[in-house]
Amino acid sequence: MKRHILLLIKNFPPYRTEPNTANLVKYLGRQGWKVDVLHSKPGWGVATHALTYDEVQLEALAPGTTVFGVETVNLVRGIGQFLKGHRRGDGRTGKLSRLHVSFPGRVFRSLLHIPDSEYYWFIPAVRHGLRLIKKRRPALLLTSGPPFTTHLAGRALRSLTGVRWICHSRDLFVENPLYTPWLPWRRGLDRTLERLVMRSADAVTTVYPGATELLRRRYARGDQPYRTIRNGYDEETFTGTEPAADDHFTILYGGRLAAHDADGRTGWSLLDGFELWLQRPPELRTSVRLKLVGSIHDTYRDEVERRSLSDVVEIGEPVPLQEMIRMELGADVLVIILEDSPKNWFTAGGKIYECARAGKPVLGILPENAAARIIREKNLGLVARYGSAEEVARTLDELYRGITSGSINYGGPERDAFVDDTSFERLAERFGELFRELLG
Repeated sequence: MKRHILLLIKNFPPYRTEPNTANLVKYLGRQGWKVDVLHSKPGWGVATHALTYDEVQLEALAPGTTVFGVETVNLVRGIGQFLKGHRRGDGRTGKLSRLHVSFPGRVFRSLLHIPDSEYYWFIPAVRHGLRLIKKRRPALLLTSGPPFTTHLAGRALRSLTGVRWICHSRDLFVENPLYTPWLPWRRGLDRTLERLVMRSADAVTTVYPGATELLRRRYARGDQPYRTIRNGYDEETFTGTEPAADDHFTILYGGRLAAHDADGRTGWSLLDGFELWLQRPPELRTSVRLKLVGSIHDTYRDEVERRSLSDVVEIGEPVPLQEMIRMELGADVLVIILEDSPKNWFTAGGKIYECARAGKPVLGILPENAAARIIREKNLGLVARYGSAEEVARTLDELYRGITSGSINYGGPERDAFVDDTSFERLAERFGELFRELLG
C-alpha cells in the first residue's frame, strides 16, 4: 500500500490560523505516512492580522513530511487597500457588516467571493496541486478547510487526476449557523457548490458529531464514509511538565476575553459570579485566586480595580503553550467560556481537550451546546449558564467545597476514554484507518 498523502490547506505553519492540522500532520508522519503539504504563503493584498507566525510546529514535523508554500496574491483587495492609503499587509479593517456595505458593494462581493473571500486561492491551489500530483504521485488527497475554496480546489483536482479525495470540513459552510450571503441569490449557488463538493468526495470528515450527522443526512450517497475526527491535545506538551506551584485555591482561565459579546466571548459572567461568591464564606478572600491569562481586554483590569478585587484576581499577558500547561496542571479549577452564539451550537472549542488531559475539574460557562454536553457526559466538571452570575457563583461554591473536602465526583472511565481518544496521536491513527479503508 502506498502511504503517500497530499494535504491541501490554506494556512499552515509558519503562518497558521489553528494548530490542530499541523499536529495531525506531525503524528501522521511519525506513523509512517509520507505527507506533502501544499499551502498558501500570504503575498500582496492578503491579510495576515488573523494569522499566527509559528516556526516551532514546522520544526516538529517528521522527516518524511514536505511543505510546499505557494505565494498567493489578492489583487482586488490589494488595489483597494492601496487606493485607501493603507500600508501593505495591514488587514485590521475587521469583518464587514452587511448593514454597512452599499448595495453595489454587496453585488460586487456576491459576484467575486465565490465560494468565499479566499477565492483567490483556488487557481494557485489547483495549478500547483496538479503539478505535485503529477510529479509525486500521492495515493490520496486530503483537503482541510475552511475556507471552502480549499474543498472546491480539492474537487477540481479529484476530477482532473482521479486521485481519491477526503474532505476534512473543520467548519460547516452553508449549514453553518452564521452563514449569511451578501445577497439572497447566493444561498442557492453556495448550497449547490456544497452539495457538489460533499457528494464528489470519497470520504467526508468533520470535528463534531453533530456536524457529521447533519452533512450525512443532507448529502451522503450510498456507502460514502462520513467520520468524526475531533480536534485534540498534544501529549508531548504534558510529558515531563511540572505543575506551577501555587499556595492558593486557583481558578484559571487561559485564552481570549472580549469586552462585548459582539466581539466574542466575554468574562463578565465569571467576574460577576466570582465577586458574588466571595460575599458568602468569609474565608474565601484569603484562600482563593482567580487568574485570567491571555488576550484579556483592558476593561477587565479597570473593572477589577474598581471592584477592589486586585488582591484576589490576577490578570496576565499571553504565555507560551508550555507555560500555560504548567499553570493548568497546578490549578484547582480550569474555566472554559463560550458565548451564547449560533456559531457555538456545534462547537466544543479546542481548550476542552487540553483541560480534560490536565486532569482538573472544569467550570464551563456555556450555553447548552456541544461543549456543555461533553463536560456532563464525560464527567469533566460542572456547567453554569453563560450570562448568569448567580449560576457561576453557585457552581464555584459547589466545586470549591467538593475539591477541598475530596468529595467531588470527577473523572472516571468516561473522562479517561475521552482523553485517550482525543490525543493527536490517536486522531492521526483514525485518519490512518480511513486512509487504509479507501486504499483497500
